[in-house]
Amino acid sequence: MSGAASTGNATVTPKHVFGLKADVTDNVAYLDEQTSIFPAGHNLVIHNTEQRSQKFVPGTDGSLGIIAMAVSNNRKFVAIAERPERPTDKPFVTVYDLHTLRKRRTLPAPPPEVESRDLVGLAFSPDSKTLLTMGGAPDWTLCVWAWEKAKPPLAHLRVSNPQHAEIRQVSFSPYDNTAICVTGNGICKFCRVQDASLKPIPAAMGRREPQVYTAHAWLADDRVLVGTEAGNLLVVDSGEFKLELQHSPADGNAIEAIAAYSKGFLCASDGGVVHAYERTEERELFKRAKSFSLEGLHTSVCTLAVSPLEEQMLCSLASAQLFTLQLSNMDILKPDDMNFEPLSQVFHTGPATGLDTCVRKPLIATCGRDHTVRVWNYLERTMELSKTFTEEAHSLAFHPSGLSVLVGFADKLRLLNLLIDDIRPFKELAIRACKECRFSHGGQYFAAVNGNTIQIYATYTCDNIGNLRGHNQKVRSVVWTPDDTKLISCGQDGAVYEWSLRDFKRVGENVLKSCQYTSCACTADARAIFAVGSDKKLREIVGDTAKEHDLGATALQVVLSHSGRMLFAGMDTGQVRSFKFPLNGEWTDASVHGAPGPGAVQKMRISYDDSFLFTVGDDGCVYVCEIKDRDGRIGGTKRDKEGLGWAEEVLVTKTDLEEKTQQMLELRAKVEDLQSQNDYQLRIKELNHAEKLKEVSDRFTHEVEAARRNYELLLQNKNDSELEFEEKLRQLEARHEQTLQGTESTYQQKIMAEVERYQSLQSEKDMLAERWEEQHALLQEGHERALQELTDEYDTKLQEDALVLENVRKEKAALEATFEETRTQIEEDVDREVHELRTNYEARLAHEKNEALRLKGENGIMNKKFVSLQKEIDEQKEEISALFNNKKELYGQIQSLEKDIVGLKREIKERDETISDKEKRIYDLKKKNQELEKFKFVLDYKIKELKKQIEPREVDIMDMREQIRKMDEELERYHFQNQELDLRIHEQKLRLDGMQREIKTQRTKLSDAAADVHAFKSGLHDTIQHIQDPRRLKEKVKELYQRHATDHTPTARIEQDLHAEYARQREYLEKSVESLKRKLNKNMELHRQDNARMMQENVALIKEVNELRRDLRSVAQAGRQVYGGLNAGAAGTGAAGQRADPGGGGDKQHAMLGELRNQVLSLQDKLAAAHAEIQRLRMEAAGGPQPRAASRPGSEAALHRPVSREQLPTMEGFEAQAAAMGAAMRVSASGGAAPGPLGEVPAPRAHAQGGGEGEGEERGGEAVHVAADSEAAEGGALQMDAPPEPDDLAGVAPGQGDSGEGDGAAYRRHVARLAARWHRATRISSA
Repeated sequence: MSGAASTGNATVTPKHVFGLKADVTDNVAYLDEQTSIFPAGHNLVIHNTEQRSQKFVPGTDGSLGIIAMAVSNNRKFVAIAERPERPTDKPFVTVYDLHTLRKRRTLPAPPPEVESRDLVGLAFSPDSKTLLTMGGAPDWTLCVWAWEKAKPPLAHLRVSNPQHAEIRQVSFSPYDNTAICVTGNGICKFCRVQDASLKPIPAAMGRREPQVYTAHAWLADDRVLVGTEAGNLLVVDSGEFKLELQHSPADGNAIEAIAAYSKGFLCASDGGVVHAYERTEERELFKRAKSFSLEGLHTSVCTLAVSPLEEQMLCSLASAQLFTLQLSNMDILKPDDMNFEPLSQVFHTGPATGLDTCVRKPLIATCGRDHTVRVWNYLERTMELSKTFTEEAHSLAFHPSGLSVLVGFADKLRLLNLLIDDIRPFKELAIRACKECRFSHGGQYFAAVNGNTIQIYATYTCDNIGNLRGHNQKVRSVVWTPDDTKLISCGQDGAVYEWSLRDFKRVGENVLKSCQYTSCACTADARAIFAVGSDKKLREIVGDTAKEHDLGATALQVVLSHSGRMLFAGMDTGQVRSFKFPLNGEWTDASVHGAPGPGAVQKMRISYDDSFLFTVGDDGCVYVCEIKDRDGRIGGTKRDKEGLGWAEEVLVTKTDLEEKTQQMLELRAKVEDLQSQNDYQLRIKELNHAEKLKEVSDRFTHEVEAARRNYELLLQNKNDSELEFEEKLRQLEARHEQTLQGTESTYQQKIMAEVERYQSLQSEKDMLAERWEEQHALLQEGHERALQELTDEYDTKLQEDALVLENVRKEKAALEATFEETRTQIEEDVDREVHELRTNYEARLAHEKNEALRLKGENGIMNKKFVSLQKEIDEQKEEISALFNNKKELYGQIQSLEKDIVGLKREIKERDETISDKEKRIYDLKKKNQELEKFKFVLDYKIKELKKQIEPREVDIMDMREQIRKMDEELERYHFQNQELDLRIHEQKLRLDGMQREIKTQRTKLSDAAADVHAFKSGLHDTIQHIQDPRRLKEKVKELYQRHATDHTPTARIEQDLHAEYARQREYLEKSVESLKRKLNKNMELHRQDNARMMQENVALIKEVNELRRDLRSVAQAGRQVYGGLNAGAAGTGAAGQRADPGGGGDKQHAMLGELRNQVLSLQDKLAAAHAEIQRLRMEAAGGPQPRAASRPGSEAALHRPVSREQLPTMEGFEAQAAAMGAAMRVSASGGAAPGPLGEVPAPRAHAQGGGEGEGEERGGEAVHVAADSEAAEGGALQMDAPPEPDDLAGVAPGQGDSGEGDGAAYRRHVARLAARWHRATRISSA
C-alpha cells in the first residue's frame, strides 16, 4: 500500500507536504488558476493555493522514485515515469486520471530493440490520445504510444547522433498531433508520425555550427523557439532556421526553460533570471519587455509553467523551491524588485537533519544542511518562522511549550527563543556537532549527546546537572520516559542502556556488538524497549530478553504512539512501516519519501494527541500524515477528552515591544494628519464637483432641448418617408403581378411538352417488356435441362458419400461419448467455481451499490455547492475585473499627476537656484570691485618703489637661475637613482613573498600531516578496542584503510584555538585580497609571456646544445690529431729540438690546457654551489637544518632559482658530468694517458613540452648511454641531450712542436665556448 498504511484498524495517510522533488523532468504544471501539480518524495501532489489543501497521487510500490511527468493538454490525465527497482529492468510509465486519482493505464514494456534504461522526457499530443516517451542512454530512442490501448508502441526511432549525444527535451506541437521536436547537445530534429511510423523531417539546422540546445517551445504558425547554452534564442519555422532574436540574453548563461503564451514567451537563464518577451510586428518578431531575477537564490530554473488564463507563471528551481510571478501585473512590476512569491512556503534545500513537535501548539520545527531552522504550523499548513545561520544544524528539539528550540550546530549547542517574528539565541553550550538532543516531557530538563556521553541540563538555568557515560561509540538516539525519571539511549556500539536520573546510573542494558543502533522507543512504563539498527531487524527488549523481528530492510527511525497502541518505523527506502501492535510480524508499508539513499527517512515524530505523524528525509521534504481509524475516532480523541486547546501566546522582547509601540504612535499621528488632509481635500473636491455638476446640468438641459427639436424634425421626415415608400410598394406589387402571369403561361407550355414525351416513352417500355418475356421463356427451358443432368450426376455422388458418412457417424458417436464424459466433469467444476464467484461478487456488488448510493448523495450535495460557489466566483471575478479597471485608470491618473508635480518642482528648484546663484555672483563682484580699488592704489605705489630696485636685482636673478638649473639636474639624478632603488626593493619583496608562500605551504602540509597522524592514532585506538572480536576488528581495520589509504581523506577537525587565529588573520587577508587580485591578472599575463619566451629559448638552446655536441666531437677529434702530431714531432726532433726551442709549442700547449682545466673546474664549482643551494632551500622548506650557503661561490646566483620544491630541477646528472669533465681535464693537463670510455653517465631528466610537476622530480638510477655518433644522440624537439662527453676531451694531451700551436689555440677557444653555452643551456632548462 503506497497511499496509506494500516495498523490494526488505523491508517496513516499523507495530509500535507512541504517540499519538492527537483530532479524530475517537467516537475511542475497548472491544472487550473488555483491548482498546480508537482512531485514530492514518492508522490505527486495536487496543491490548491486558495484552500491550502493537497491531494496525493501515489507512486508505484517497488519503484525507486519518479523521474519524469507530463500533464495532458485537456488537464484530465497525468503520466508518470518511474525508475524500476532492478537496474536491469526498463523504466515504466503509468497514466492517472486527475479527476478520480486512479490509475488508468500502465504502458507495456518497450520492444527489445529499445536499449534505454532511463527516461528523460514525456509529452502528450494535443488531443491527449498519444503519449511520447524519450529514452535515455545509450540509444536515445523516441517511442509513440496510443496509451489508451495496452499495445506496444505505434513507432519508435533513434534520434541521437552517432556520438550518442544527450537529449534534453522532447515535445508535441500544440497545433498538430503528428509534429514532434527533439533538442539536445548538438541536436535539433523534427519528426512526424505517419502511417504508424516516425519519419524525420529534413531541417536546415544541420548547416549551422553544432550547439548545445538546452530548451525549446512551440510558437504559433508551426514555429519553434530554441534556446542554447550560450544564451541565444533561435526561431525555427517549419524545420528551417529563420533568425536569431536580436534581444536574446546572450550573456553566457544557458537557457534552462521556455514557456510560450498568447502575448509572447518567457525564458529562464542560468542564475535565476526570467526574461519576458512580447510579440511585435517587426522583423524581429519578439522584443524583450522585462527581466526579473530571483534575489538571493543563485540557482538555475528547472521548469516554467503558465496558468490556463495566463494570469500567473509558476517556476521550479534546482534548489527545490516553487515561485510564482503575476503576469497580469507585469506592466507595473519593477525589474529591480523581488517580484517572485513562493507558491506556498519556502522549503528546505538539501537534506533535513532534525525534526520535533511540541505539546501546546500545532507546530513542528525542522533543521537542515541548508543552515536554516524552520517552524511549521501543520493545521494551517503555513511556515511560522524561518532563520538562516552560519553553521550547519545537525539536530533539533522542540520545547513542549512551543516557545523554545534546542539546536545542535557544528560549533555549539544553542538554546533559541521563538519570538513573534524572529528566532534569537538565548544560551550557547560548548557541545560541537551534537547529533541528538531531546527535551523532557515536562520541559524542565534536556539531554544532549556529546560524542559517547549524554549530558543532562536544566532548561531554565542551563546548568549541567549530570553526565551519563557508558557508551563506547557515538550515541544515536535518546528517549525520555513519560515521568522524566528515566532515559533510554542507544548507540553505534550496539548497546541499549536504561538510565536512572535520580543518581545518573545505568539500571538496565542490552548489548549486541554486531549491530549499530540508530533509534529507539519505549513504552510508558519503560518495560518494553524497541530499537532498530544496521542489521535490518526490529528488537523488542523486555528485561534481559530481546525478541527479534526481521524487517528485510534497514530502519533508521522508530516511534511509539503516546497511547502505546501504534508503532511506526522509518526505512532507508523512504517508506513508513506501520506495525500491527502488539508485534506479531505483520506490517504494512506506505511510500512517503523518495528512493533509497536520497529519500531515506531521517527523523519521525508523533503529535501529542496521536493524530498526526511527521517525517523528514534526505530529500528535504517534510511530510504531515494523518492517523485515524476506519471511523475517524483515534486522531485527536485524547485532546478532545481533556478539553485542551491550543495555546496562542507568543514571545516578544521588551525592546521590540517598545519599538512597535513607538512606531504605532508615530503611525497613528501620521494617520490623523493624513485624515485631516484627506478631509480638507475632500471638501475642496466636493466644492469643485458641485460646480462641475452645475455646469454639466446646464449643458445637459441645453442638449435635451436641442435633442427634442431634432426629434420632432426627424419624426416629420419619417412620416414623409412612409408615405413615399407606400406609393413605391403599390407600384412594385402591380409589376410583380404582371410578371407572375407571364411566367405561369410559359411553364404551362413546358409541362404539356413533357407529358407528350412521357407517353411516347411508356409505349416503348411496353414493347421492351414483351421482348424480355420471350427471352426469359427460352432461358428457363435450357436451365431445366441442365438441372436434370446435374441432378443425375450428384445422385450418384451422394450415394458414395452416404457410405463415407456412415463411417464418420460411427467415429463421431465414439468421440461424443468421450466428450460428454469430459464435459460433465468440466461443467461440475465450472458450476462450483461460478457459484463461488457469484457469491463473492454479489457481496461486492451489494457493497458497491451502497457505496454508489452514498457517493451519489454526496455528489448531489457537492454539485449544489459547486454551482453556488461557481456563481460566487463569477460574481467575484466580475467585481475584481471592474476594480482592476478602476485601479488601472487611477494608476494612470496618479502617474500623470506625479509627473506634472515632479516637473513643476524641478522647474521651481532650478529657477530658485539660478536666482540665488546670480545674487551671490553680484554680491561677490561688488565686493571684489571694492577690494581691487584698494589694491590698485597700493600697487601703484609699490610699482614705483620696485622700479627703483629692479635693476640691481636682475643680476641676482640670473645667478639664482643658474643655481636652480644645477639643482634641477642634481634632482633628476636623484630621481633616477630612487627609481632604480625602488625597482630593486620591489624585486627583493617579490623574492621575499615567494619564500613566505613556500614556508606557509610547507607549514600547512606539516599541520595536515600532524592531523592525519592524530586521526590515524585515534582510529587505531578505536580499532584496538575490538581486538577480541575478529569480525568487528576486521571491519574497523577495513574502515581505517578506507579512511586513510584511499583518495578520500576525512577533513581534520579544526582545533579550538584555530578559530581565534582565523579571526585575527581574516582582517589582514581581506585587505590583501583586493590588491592580490589586481596583481594576479597582471602576473598571469607576464607569466604566460615568460613561459612562452622561455619555451622558445629552451627549444633554441637545446638545438644549439646538440649542435655544440657535434662541434665538440669534431674539436675532440682535431685535438687527438694535434696530440698525435705533437707526439710525432717530439719523436723526430728529440732533445735537440727541445734545446733549439725551449719556450716553444710544448709550453704554450701546457698553458692552453691549464687554462681549459681552470675553466672546467670553475664550471664544476658553480654547479656544485647551485646544487648545494637547492638542497639548502629544500631542507629549509621541509623545516630541517639549513646549510650555510654564504661561503659557497655562486650561492647568490642560486637565489634567483624558483623557491617551490615542485619547480626545482634535479642537478645530480649535472654534478656527475661536471666531475667527469674536471677529472678528464686534470688528466689531460698533467700529461697522463687518456682514460677509457665512461660507459653509462647519469643524465638529467628532460622536461617534456607542457609537463607537470612530476616531470621535474629526480629519476634515480637511470643512465643515458653516450651516443656513438651525433645523429643517434639527437632527440625530439624538446629532448635534452647529455652534456659534452668527458672522454672526448680526455684523449687530448699536451704535445711539442710548432705545428700544434695554432690548432691548440683554436681548440682552447672552441672548448671554452662550448662550456659556456652548456652552462647557459642547463641553467635555462632547469629554470
